Amino acid sequence: MFFSHNCSQLSLKEENQKVILSGWVKKIRQLGSLLFFDLQDNYGFIQIIVKNPNLINDLTKKVNRGYLLKVVGIVKSKLKANFSLKKDNLKENNNIEIELESYQIINPSKVLPFEIEDEVNINEDTKYRYRYLDLRRPNSKRLLVVKNQLLYELRKFFYEEKFIEVETPILAQSSPEGANCFLVVSNFKDRYYTLPQSPQIFKQLLMIGGFAKYYQIAKTFRNEDARSNRQVEFLQLDLEMSFTSSQEIINLVEKFLKYILQKTFDYSVKIPFSHLTYQQVIDKYGSDKPDLRANKNDKELSFYWITDWPLFEYNSQTKKYEALRHPFTAPKSEYLEPFLNNKIAPDQIIGEAFDLVCNGEELLSGGMRIYQRPLQEKVLETLGYKEEEREKHFGYFLQALDFAAPPHGGIGFGIDRLLAIILEVRSLKELIAFPKNIDGTCSLTGTPNLIDKDLK
Repeated sequence: MFFSHNCSQLSLKEENQKVILSGWVKKIRQLGSLLFFDLQDNYGFIQIIVKNPNLINDLTKKVNRGYLLKVVGIVKSKLKANFSLKKDNLKENNNIEIELESYQIINPSKVLPFEIEDEVNINEDTKYRYRYLDLRRPNSKRLLVVKNQLLYELRKFFYEEKFIEVETPILAQSSPEGANCFLVVSNFKDRYYTLPQSPQIFKQLLMIGGFAKYYQIAKTFRNEDARSNRQVEFLQLDLEMSFTSSQEIINLVEKFLKYILQKTFDYSVKIPFSHLTYQQVIDKYGSDKPDLRANKNDKELSFYWITDWPLFEYNSQTKKYEALRHPFTAPKSEYLEPFLNNKIAPDQIIGEAFDLVCNGEELLSGGMRIYQRPLQEKVLETLGYKEEEREKHFGYFLQALDFAAPPHGGIGFGIDRLLAIILEVRSLKELIAFPKNIDGTCSLTGTPNLIDKDLK
C-alpha cells in the first residue's frame, strides 16, 4: 500500500517507500543517462529522478515546464553527486529524491510567460496579468501566507479581549471622510450606492446598539490617486469601544501590536510608544508623519503616537472650514463650551484624536467620537452643511444620537501597510492577491470595463 503526500511531508524516514505526489513541473534537465525535474506543489518542491530509458523518452516527448503531473515513485536518499536544479525559497527536501516509476499528465500547460523562479525579473504588467502564475513563485506566495498568519493572530487576540466581529455593509451611503467615493448603480432610477471609505458611521451605530467592543477586518475603498502605499481597495482593522478613553485605546493598540509582532514575526517591540503632539511634529519636522529613525536604512520599527490634532482647518480657496480628520471626531473636553457658544475660532479647537506612525508611514488613525446630537449638528454646521443637507446626508445617524448614545471611540488600522513595512515590500500590490495598478486598472481582468448595455 502507498499513500498520497505533499512535497514537504517526506523525509529519510520514508526511504524505499512508494509514494504518490502531484504538482507542477518546474524544470527538466537531462544529465547523461539520467533525467531530473523538480515537482512543485503548494507546500514545497522535491527532485524527481528518472532512470528508466523508456520513461525518459516518454517524458521528453510529452511533458514541458508548467505541466501538472501525478507521479508514483520510490523515496530515495539523494545521490552524492548533486545534480539538483537551482533552488528557491520553497521548502525543499534536500536529503531525498523520488525515483520515478510512473506518471500521469493531469493537465498540460501552454508555454509559461515567465519562469516560476524568485530570481527571475518580470515586467510588472506581465506579472499581474498572470498573477495566478506569479503566485506560484515562493516569495509571492510567502507574503500572502504571512498575511494569513497575522490575520489569524489578530482574530485570536481580539476574541480573547472579548471583542465581537461584526460585518458592516459594502453597498452604503456616501459620507465625507476625505476621499471621493466609488458609485454603484442601483435598480432604482437616478439612485446609487457608494462603496465605504470606512465603516465609520456603522460602527458608531453598533455602539448605540450596545456592542461595547466591536472589530472588523473591513474591506474599504478610496477613489483617490494611487501610490505605492495605497490601493483603491484594501483591508483595514476597524475597532470601536464604548465607555473608553483615548489612553485606553492607545494602551490596547500597543498591547495588540506587541502580541501580533511577537507571534507572527518573533519580533519584540518595546511599549509604551513615545508621544508627540501634532504641533510639535509640524514645527520640528514639517510633516505629520516624520520618520524618526539614527538611520533610514535601519530595519528597526520606530513607532510613536501623534496626538492633539486640530479639529478643523480653514480652506482659503473655498473660504470654508474643513474637517482635518472626519466630522465625527470629538473636541477635547476643554473646548466644548467655547465651541458650542461661539467663543473660539474653529481652527483653534483641538480634537480628541491620534495617529500611530511607524518608519514614516501612517498606520493608524483614531480618536473619540461625538455622541451627542447638538455637538454633531454644530460640527456639521461649521463645515457648511445647511439644515436640509444635514438631514439628507446624516439624518439617520443624527436620529440615532437622540437615543442615549454612549461615549465611544475607536481606530482604523492599515493591515497591509504594517506588513509592507515589516516585510520591506515596495508596494501594497504585493500583499494583495489580485491588486489594482497605480491608476486603478487591473492587468488581469481589464477592469474598469465599459458599461455593457445588457448589464444596466
